[in-house]
Formats: sequence, C-alpha cells, structure tokens
Amino acid sequence: MISSTVVISLILITVIIYTFIGIVYSKGKIENIDDYLTARGSTGSQRLTATFLASFIGVFILFTPPEAGAIGGIATIIGYAFGAASLYFAFSILSPKVRAYLPEGSTISDYALKRYGSKMYVLTILLSIFYMLVHLIAQLTAIAQVAFQMAEVPLVYTALLVGAATMIYTTYGGLKASMFTDAIQMVLIIVLTITVAAGVLYYSGGMGEIIRQTQVNRPDLLDIGNIGGIEYGLTLCIGVFAANLFHQGYWQRIYSGKNDAAIKKSLIACILVVLPIMFITGFIGIASAGMGIGDNPSVALFALVYELFPTGLIIAAFILALVLVMSTVDTLLNAMVATFAIKRKKENKSMLSLQKARWMTVILIIISVIIASRGYSVLTLFLVADLVCAGVFIPLFFGLYSPKLRENTAVLGAVLGVASGVPFFIQNKLFIAFLIPIFVSAGICILGNKFAPLEAAEERKEMEEMKAL
Repeated sequence: MISSTVVISLILITVIIYTFIGIVYSKGKIENIDDYLTARGSTGSQRLTATFLASFIGVFILFTPPEAGAIGGIATIIGYAFGAASLYFAFSILSPKVRAYLPEGSTISDYALKRYGSKMYVLTILLSIFYMLVHLIAQLTAIAQVAFQMAEVPLVYTALLVGAATMIYTTYGGLKASMFTDAIQMVLIIVLTITVAAGVLYYSGGMGEIIRQTQVNRPDLLDIGNIGGIEYGLTLCIGVFAANLFHQGYWQRIYSGKNDAAIKKSLIACILVVLPIMFITGFIGIASAGMGIGDNPSVALFALVYELFPTGLIIAAFILALVLVMSTVDTLLNAMVATFAIKRKKENKSMLSLQKARWMTVILIIISVIIASRGYSVLTLFLVADLVCAGVFIPLFFGLYSPKLRENTAVLGAVLGVASGVPFFIQNKLFIAFLIPIFVSAGICILGNKFAPLEAAEERKEMEEMKAL
C-alpha cells in the first residue's frame, strides 16, 4: 500500500501548482462582474474545445463509463458515449439561437427569465443549482474515496485540500482562471488516459487475453444485442443529455466564445474527442468485470489499476483523477455563482457584486467539503436530478422556436412531465422513467402552442425575430 504521506504530498503539490497557475494567469484580468462570470466574447475555438471537454469529462470519466461497462457491457458504453456526443451536438444547434435571442446573457437562466418570466426562471435556477451542487459534492467525494482506498487518507483531508485550492484560484480569477487551467488539464487528461489504457493492455496480457477471460466469465458484456445493456445505455444517454443542458458552466462558455463559428467548431471537435475517451474508459470497466477483478462496479477502473499496475502507474492514475476533479470543481463553483448573479436590474447591472460573488464561492465549497467528507452516495440524487431535467428541457427550449408558447403552459408541461416519470422511478424502471417525461412535456407544449392565440403586435414582432435567428 502507498503511504498516506505520499498521497497527501501528491495532492498538495498538484493543487499548489494549479492554484499558482490560475492566480498568475488571471492577475489584472478581472475588472468587473462580467469578466468574472462570463469572459464574454474572448475565447477562440481551440481553448473552447479544451474547456468544454475538461469541464464535462471531470472525474466521472474514471468512474461512470467504467461502471457502465462493468454492468451493461459494450451496448451500454455505446449508448453512453453517443449520449455525451449528442449533448455537444445539441449545444451546437441551441447556442447560436440563445446567443442571438439574448446577447447580453450569461447562463440559460437569463434566457428563461426573458423568454418566459419569473416562474420558469425560478424553476430553471433551482434545478440548475441542485444538479450542479450534487455534481460538485460527487467530485469531491469520488477523489476522497480514491485517496482513502490508496492509503486510507481521511476523506475530509482530500476534500478540504482539493476544495480549498480550487476555491482560491476560482475565487480570485473567476471563469478566466477556470478556462485557462482547463486547457492545461485537457492535455494531461489525454496523455494520462492513454497511459492508463496502455498499461491495462500491457499488464493484463493484451486485448486477446482480456476478451478471452471476458468470454468465459461475463460473455454478456461483449454482446452488443444485450437487451439489459441497451436499455441501461439508453437511460444513461437520456440522463447525461438532459441534465447537462442545465449545467450553467457550459452556457458560460457559450457566451465566452468569440463568435458562433468558433463555438460550432469547438463543439464538433469535442464530439470527435469525447467518443474515443468514453469508449476507452468504458472498455476498462469491461476488462475489470470480465477478468473478475473487484466487486464494486463504481470503482472498476481503480480496482484494475490497483491489481495490475506498479506503484508508479497507480500514482499516475491518481494524479489523473485529481486533475479531472479540479477541472470540474472550478467550473461548477463559478457556474453556481453565475446562476445566483444573473438576474438584472433595469439598468442592466448584476444584482450580485464581484465581492459577493467571491464570498458565494467560499460558502459553496465549505458546504460541499462538509458533505463530501461524510462519504455519502450521491447516485440517487443524480438520478433524481436527471429525471427532473428530462421533464423540463423540452418546455424550456421549445420557446426558442415558438413565441406562442406561454409561460404557464411551459411550466405545466415541465411539472406534469416530471410527475409522469415518478411512478416508474420509484419502481426503479429508469429507462421508462426518463423517457415518459420527454413525451408528456413535449405533448403538452405542442398542444398548448397549437391552441394559444398570438395576441399582440409585440408578439408577432417576436415571432419574426425568432424566425430570423
């Protein structure tokens, strides 16, 4: 076993380096709340690609795709990978329309407020905050558990060190610091992902040996027609697609793009990169289960690493996990502050000052560290957030394509959509629980839009503007 002193030293060195980089880069670049929260119109396609990927991938890439592979096999991995790719495709379609409709916006809640009103605005904010807070706690919990498994480092130590360091450079440099460190982290992510994959192949005896053992122990994992695996993959596809549309960190980055062309180019690049990464890490989960290594699918990748790798590569895998956590935590912190800050006064100024936004970051990380140090499972909360998002995303974005849709209809569609999935969710029929809300909410919006009159000249003007988007 690696000593706790070594693991804590690794954490300290890594977080100090990234804190220093984030502070030095952002020094003198933050003059107002808009610089802090949006970095509006300042980012080209290459950096956008890196920050989109680093923000999305996070430490979940070391846990969820391997877990999906260990449970459902190749069919599940395919569904999950294309769910991630479809998210970037959706942003490429929606983001130009949202930016054109609300050029001065910061997050998707800005759009909800202008397009619908206070009810949809509050619903969007509550859902976004809930999802992102759960996500933040999950990141800190995951890396704390990895450190505990490696060297029995108390959960609170890891959560506090990672949370505090990320908070320092995010509080100081805001979104610009987060996006700059994302670019560095993305390079390390690719290098270390390849290293881990190559190490698994080498120390396990090669692809042929992995497939041979899997065919003996878990042949269902290699069956692309596995019904259970397909259903699980589709469930994950819907969940990752719907929930991440409410991830305010992505919308901040949309608004940070120099123009629509740069954003679209970066999102296409994201699709090309995220697919192989999802497949690689998912297959590691298949290898772990197929070779009978580890009992817990949630740590399938690390079970394989601990079993097969020498100490040096185990440390490299841990550093990968640490880097991925930081790339996601800084995004979530800044995004949650932006969500609280976006409502505007008549003079178009933010209701949250730069100083208050920074204090909000401190409060959020303290809450997250306290909960993460308890080691609670956040899977159920993630699934609840996914269910709610599945029922709300169509009513929210339907308004981009029709000015006739009224706020009450959209809210009704969202509420009934979510409610329709609850009975199936309770019965643990997750695929149906996520699918039904989409159809119910869409049906209500379509019917409400069909029978709603276009009453005023102002609304007709809005329709003309939307057609021009």
